[in-house]
Amino acid sequence: MTVTHSPNTVMANGVTGSVVKWVDASIVVTGSVIAISALVIMFVSLMAEVIVRYLTNQGMGWPTELPNILFPWLVMSGVVMAAQRGQHIAVAAITNLLSRTGNRILMLALQALVAATFFYLAWVGLDVIEITGTEIFPVTGISARWAYMALIVGFIGLGITALSTFACLLVTSDPLSVRVHHVEEDV
Repeated sequence: MTVTHSPNTVMANGVTGSVVKWVDASIVVTGSVIAISALVIMFVSLMAEVIVRYLTNQGMGWPTELPNILFPWLVMSGVVMAAQRGQHIAVAAITNLLSRTGNRILMLALQALVAATFFYLAWVGLDVIEITGTEIFPVTGISARWAYMALIVGFIGLGITALSTFACLLVTSDPLSVRVHHVEEDV
């Protein structure tokens, strides 16, 4: 199995590499769509509220509830996309002291811990959804569970990202090259 180097991740060619690339690309596209949609909907609805309030001295009401529903989706999509770029959780202090094998073991253990933690949090989040399901936003009539669902979806996204990182770490020759953040890309 050969290894190809891309800016943010190291992937193995073959079936495993193809699956990991597809999963990661799907997560990035989904996160981007969620983030952009949340921003656009919040901006347009709040702008409409301002215009209506300016013209009629009355508000529509519902646009003020949308940030409560959509902002958690915006935040969690950003967290998941940061994890995809290697900007979420980093172990940097110890890596210079360890060998390549030691780094691989450390990073595999970290990804296993991250995956287990976030999948567990998603499971526990289902209880929160049940509790918040009775809370209803007064104007829109939308259940608060939609806002809390962002946490569960985000936790699942972080767990899947940890699993795809784990798969990359298993097959790469240099574990420190997996999900490396390149500051130049941020400029």
